[in-house]
Amino acid sequence: MLSYQHTYHAGNHADVLKHIILGDILAGMQAKDKPLFLLDAFASRGVYDLSSAHALKTNEAETGVRKLWPLRHERSPMGVHRWFLHTQAQNSEGGLTYYPGSTSVLHHLQRDNDRLVACDLHPQEFDDLNHQFSRLHGVAVLKRDAFEAIKALVPPPEKRGLIFIDPSYEIKDEYTQVAKTVAQAHKRFANGVYVIWYPMLPEERHITLLRSLKNSGIRKIFRVELDTKDCFPDLQMHGSGLLIINPPWNAQQAMKSSLDWVCDKLTDNKGEKHMGWLVPE
Repeated sequence: MLSYQHTYHAGNHADVLKHIILGDILAGMQAKDKPLFLLDAFASRGVYDLSSAHALKTNEAETGVRKLWPLRHERSPMGVHRWFLHTQAQNSEGGLTYYPGSTSVLHHLQRDNDRLVACDLHPQEFDDLNHQFSRLHGVAVLKRDAFEAIKALVPPPEKRGLIFIDPSYEIKDEYTQVAKTVAQAHKRFANGVYVIWYPMLPEERHITLLRSLKNSGIRKIFRVELDTKDCFPDLQMHGSGLLIINPPWNAQQAMKSSLDWVCDKLTDNKGEKHMGWLVPE
């Protein structure tokens, strides 16, 4: 949606869960040396300025990265530690001004033989994304519709890949469109790893997405979800989750450790977490 700018929401509790788990999944996939294709279909701008007027207007980072930042030197699971180190690298002066989004997370873990494609249509988001990432080795930045890009770029020549899908869902039909697009892509690239993020809002429209994928015929759909309950009453979004098709087996324990830690530290263990198979093998 061309009116949506993620800077208003950057670094909130959903971003924290999303980016830590995304790192766990990619690290698990990289246990094999073979090259990977990485597609960030809804990339936005890649790195967010938490001191900008947009970010300060909502202050959503207070529900996520800013709440956890004081814990960065304490012992934490590998996925959380990795996320802290990457976030620290974006803030060379020691404070917390910049928050790395999904493109930055993927690029940070990208190996020399991996290929990353990041897409966005919003003019300002694309310009910033292009400025930050287009000159980097193994990265292509495209001003392209995400759903069209998935259709055109999948399956990749590498034959191994991670397709990350996290639209704004400001258009309610996107829940259905995501499920349809993934089902079509899976027919062409059945062994790809698809990571689909969704928000949990009062309307509970994410249930449509879960139901559609559950009935799609796709097997091996894993679910990681955190409901923050009433911990952040000023936010309409009370939780978020990720559906992972073909999750690497060696990432599951890492994801559990990360989810447990995030639930404990973000919600003082008052939140409700869920992890398991939506559809088994």
